[in-house]
Amino acid sequence: MRSGKRPGLALWVGVLGGGTGIEAWLLLGPLSRYTWTSPITLFVFVTIAASLCAVAAIPVLVRAYRTDCAEVGILGAAMFGLSVLPLVHGLTAPGVLYGPNAAVVTSVLFASPIAVMTCLPLLAPRSVLGRFLARNWRRWTNACIAAASLLATTLLVRPDLIAAPASRSAVPITVMVVCYSAMVSLSWRQLRLYRVSQYRAFLGASVAVLSIALTSTVWMGRDPFTIGWWTVHLFDVCGVFGVLGGLWFAPRLRAVVLEVLEPVLVRDPLAGFEIGLTPVVHEFIAALEGKDQITRDHVVRVAELAGRTGEALHLPIIRLRQVMLGALLHDIGKLGIGDDVLTKPGRLTDDEYTEIQRHTLIGDELLRTDENLVPIAPIVRAHHERPDGRGYPDRLAGDAIPLEARIIAVCDAYDAMANARHYREGLGWNRTVAILREHAGSQWDAQIVEAVIAVAAQESIGVFAHVGHTDSRDPAASCCVDALPLSVQALLVDAT
Repeated sequence: MRSGKRPGLALWVGVLGGGTGIEAWLLLGPLSRYTWTSPITLFVFVTIAASLCAVAAIPVLVRAYRTDCAEVGILGAAMFGLSVLPLVHGLTAPGVLYGPNAAVVTSVLFASPIAVMTCLPLLAPRSVLGRFLARNWRRWTNACIAAASLLATTLLVRPDLIAAPASRSAVPITVMVVCYSAMVSLSWRQLRLYRVSQYRAFLGASVAVLSIALTSTVWMGRDPFTIGWWTVHLFDVCGVFGVLGGLWFAPRLRAVVLEVLEPVLVRDPLAGFEIGLTPVVHEFIAALEGKDQITRDHVVRVAELAGRTGEALHLPIIRLRQVMLGALLHDIGKLGIGDDVLTKPGRLTDDEYTEIQRHTLIGDELLRTDENLVPIAPIVRAHHERPDGRGYPDRLAGDAIPLEARIIAVCDAYDAMANARHYREGLGWNRTVAILREHAGSQWDAQIVEAVIAVAAQESIGVFAHVGHTDSRDPAASCCVDALPLSVQALLVDAT
């Protein structure tokens, strides 16, 4: 199932090319002259298979709604549409319950376009429309399910309401090209998820979506009931069942992963599968959960604050995504730091401080092991650099420091000072803001300092409340450090 560094690619190309070639040969080649006309077989096979597919889609949708997983919900709704309309195709088979009618063809014609429409958030995840639909995926999938159900009911009640198009005419050929292309794109997305996660359920779903793509080729045929025509029906049933099975057996994001990813998922609901299934992220979150609760809660807050700051600075959506993921993973290198240093209750020695500085280099190395996280690596590496060039590990200065890293640096410092650490209580709001402003331009980017302060002032409760910590602006929580000079207090931040 592997092809060098591209696991599953050879299988994917083989199924796509081989399946398309075989189906085209069956529909257009010598065997297209042979038919087996059996409306009763069509009625029994399609009615039973489509009913089972529709029923199988229900638990998948329920799971998606319960776990708030947009990807599963969208694909589940698409598979429901690809079940309920083919059910009409089977029920209206001429000579069983109905006489000659148009619905037996029009139901199939509408099935794939409705599925493609349902999957718009997955087909265009970075577009304005795609992001809007992804954020509102529950309403979108409910609307698509309702539309498919309403159309199916209408065709059953009035089977000749919509005229059936002629085979090989412009409308069905256009539907074939669009739906085939869309399903291949969806299949590629599932293959990418397999490459990220190495879970075979996604590879199975990818191949199953290719099987659905092949059903669009039925419009190349001239006559019904040919060998190729029957094969398309088999592809359709296997494809829908395969996708639903892949979605059901795909690993669910654990509750802790969902909580840590929440700042990202609020803005990009499709990122859970793309990022949450990355083994590096799972390892980081699982390890922090048991190793260091304070650091774990810290990265959650920093990710949210960095995301809000990026929005305030009007970052393009791609860079906004990077700054949120970089903030979420900025301390991933601490997996390689010993507990005796990481959770030490007192001040660090010079050697211990040098050791903990290595977390930026370790984080860079860890992220470069996953091709999907490589763009985040330089951001994590540089999040302790300073505009005056006195940071680490590379002594970068000014604009040589990635903007995302500069944002994370301020958010990291703000949260580290405002909240309790292993070795001290939080400094409180007033003292934290004073330190940030005193060292703006030298230790931190001045423009970003003001942006973070403005965002934190507006979102002060939300930034901290969801991880179970009280807001340490309370002067009583930091009275032991408030008397220190600001320059001395700022040095405490470097220990993070």
